[in-house]
Amino acid sequence: MNSENYKSLQTLNILYVEDDTSVQKQFTNVLKKVFANVLIASNGQEGLDIYIKNESEINFVISDVQMPIMDGLEMIEEIRKRNTEVPCILITSHGEFDYFMRANDLGVYRYIQKPLDVNELFEAIRDFQSGLEVKKIDL
Repeated sequence: MNSENYKSLQTLNILYVEDDTSVQKQFTNVLKKVFANVLIASNGQEGLDIYIKNESEINFVISDVQMPIMDGLEMIEEIRKRNTEVPCILITSHGEFDYFMRANDLGVYRYIQKPLDVNELFEAIRDFQSGLEVKKIDL
């Protein structure tokens, strides 16, 4: 992705939720180079708390699925009680049918398999900004 493609992302505020500290640290460094502001959480409960405090500023939620305390799907379910419109992307190493179905039910914009391709994530966000239809989850 060239620098011209990043311009549309530079105004966005992102909530990034990941429990694996090494993945979180590495990926946060990349996100901070692209987005205006990146809020970080280490589990779903922390992510929900940050979301509630910053709801009006958060443009996108990016979250792992399986985490301690509260998983990503539970967090999104709670976010949806407050805001049905904020776009959410789930990143996971698990491809279980139940996760896919629940993600669809919660209106998750994309469900991306690990290992994460950063360009795929950026493309998904740009697609959303461009008003492209949700990429259907393959079951």
